[in-house]
Amino acid sequence: MEGSRVVVVEDEPEMLDIMQVNLEQAGYHVVPARDGVEACRLLDTANCDAVVLDLELPRLSGFRLATLLRCDPRWRGVPVVVVTASHFEEVEEIADKGVQGFITKPFDPADLVSQLKYVLSRAGRMQAYE
Repeated sequence: MEGSRVVVVEDEPEMLDIMQVNLEQAGYHVVPARDGVEACRLLDTANCDAVVLDLELPRLSGFRLATLLRCDPRWRGVPVVVVTASHFEEVEEIADKGVQGFITKPFDPADLVSQLKYVLSRAGRMQAYE
């Protein structure tokens, strides 16, 4: 949903820039984080509607961050889209953590926008039933 606030967690500056530019052009407000620890700090202070998460991050991995998001009642319902170059087994493991979307690197930025739009609309429909 346009206007949604999205925390994007990516340690590669060029990839973070690509994601930020494309998501902002699609109407999202992007809050960038370069590692899992910075993402935790931002999530504690920023009201966000979704998280776009790389798995291989310094200081606190995307796997661990996904687990923390699902354990914290404040963030349990926030949709997470994983953007990763990881192997299938790792993606399968992260699916058990309640991640709603996956994009494999390299990717078409339009696919990221579509995936984010899908998980946000799905989350909105789920909240309507609660």
